[in-house]
Amino acid sequence: MPTIAIALPNAVTIRDVVHTGTLAELLKIPDARIQIYTQNPNLPELAGLTATGQVELRPLPEPKPGRIERFLRHIYPLLYYDRFVYLQKVLAGRSSRIVIAQMLAMVRRVLGNRRAVRWFGKMILASIPKDRAQVIDGRPDLVIGTRSLVASLEFPFICEAVRRGLPLVTVASSWDNFTTKGFLPFPVRATVVWNRKMAEELEQLFGVPAAEIVVAGYPRQALLRNRGPFNDPAEYLRELGMGRYKRFVLYSASYGELTRAEEGKPPREFVLLRQVAEQLEPTLPADTCLIVRLHPYSRDEDEHFFDGMARVRVFVPGRADRYVERVMDETDEHHLAAQIGLSACVVSMASTITIDALSVGKPVLNVAFEPDGKGDAICRFYEYNHFADLLRIAKPPVAKSTAEVVAFVQRCLAGETRPAIDHAGFEGYYVPANSSAYPQVLRATVERVLAQG
Repeated sequence: MPTIAIALPNAVTIRDVVHTGTLAELLKIPDARIQIYTQNPNLPELAGLTATGQVELRPLPEPKPGRIERFLRHIYPLLYYDRFVYLQKVLAGRSSRIVIAQMLAMVRRVLGNRRAVRWFGKMILASIPKDRAQVIDGRPDLVIGTRSLVASLEFPFICEAVRRGLPLVTVASSWDNFTTKGFLPFPVRATVVWNRKMAEELEQLFGVPAAEIVVAGYPRQALLRNRGPFNDPAEYLRELGMGRYKRFVLYSASYGELTRAEEGKPPREFVLLRQVAEQLEPTLPADTCLIVRLHPYSRDEDEHFFDGMARVRVFVPGRADRYVERVMDETDEHHLAAQIGLSACVVSMASTITIDALSVGKPVLNVAFEPDGKGDAICRFYEYNHFADLLRIAKPPVAKSTAEVVAFVQRCLAGETRPAIDHAGFEGYYVPANSSAYPQVLRATVERVLAQG
């Protein structure tokens, strides 16, 4: 009777494990019992799980790292200062920190990727007090982490598993994290990733052997193809109170705090979004409106920035809870699928929405220019490793001006979808054709590791 402990520290991990059917697949493992550790064990989305008798819900405490541990976790990504554009942008102009980052990167090059990462992991473990309270109940046969990062709420949970010698599998839940936040500096039995691109990053950047990496596909693709009750654009717009329109363009905002230049002022992306929307709106046919979808990390007050725009419907996904991001339930997933799948096209800013849209064959355009032409709040994201690689491999279109956004939308409304992306590159590196089998692949990986003992 195997016991499996799973950490679900974020709303996005609940989405990837519960909403996708992955947990239901794990429950098919004969006689399996599953412990789920999460910030809110009373979350409605988890309420029906305990009725099976196989699932126990337990709290995942807020991490309280000591000063040395916190410092080591903070500087760990600097090992890759020479490789991660994100770090180079963040540290620009900070001379003393750049020197430290360059020294750490040199140490990594001398030791080699794998040895340097493991060395850092040992230092982090050594900094943790031996009497730290135990979180994982009993002695599970397998522990599954779902963030694979030192900057995650589940990191103390993972450290405990490593210190106690519990078999560990980690599941990567974001395509950009390996080149912005790094990867777990500990040995694991298997790491499950979405695609070939992430697998190559693990091998080339962190020295993870190919035999320990499992490419399972894009777990959200099945969700994006399930629009629930929403199957017609006009009917969907009536659901949103925009019944006088029959078509819509989706403009999906990224995490606003990433472009908020100063407290008390709106994110620069919101300023650009409104400027683009105000110029796009008069060019739309009379039957067409604009849906502005905010990010699950958005603040409650963010939607008011778009007040007064007659043909704009602002949609705030999910609901606030104990998690960093807003929690999306099944209806929210249907809304996301409908907003992408039923739209004439999608406009976004260096977001995972680009992968979402391309995975269901929807034309998407990324805006890569600044409001009023000033600053670097938006354009910098297109230089980060993960998005620069996506542009290089899949070649999705990028707009350098509002006029290019308007032209793209007009083409899509007319039924044209040029310029075409590199579909072979996109499928080969980002969303494998067998992505619908993600739950089954993850289950097979878990069963294989359990059989190894």
